Amino acid sequence: MIVTKEIKISKKCNIDYIESELKKRGYDVLRWAITGYDTENYTVNIAVLE
Repeated sequence: MIVTKEIKISKKCNIDYIESELKKRGYDVLRWAITGYDTENYTVNIAVLE
């Protein structure tokens, strides 16, 4: 089943950081998008297999 989730990831300048952080957290990500941000974090919407 494909499920969407919103998670917070610390702001870094490098997009590769987001992809590696998602893998480190154990997500099998089909797609991701930054949907918001604040002074410290990005809000990332992900689609994952569960």
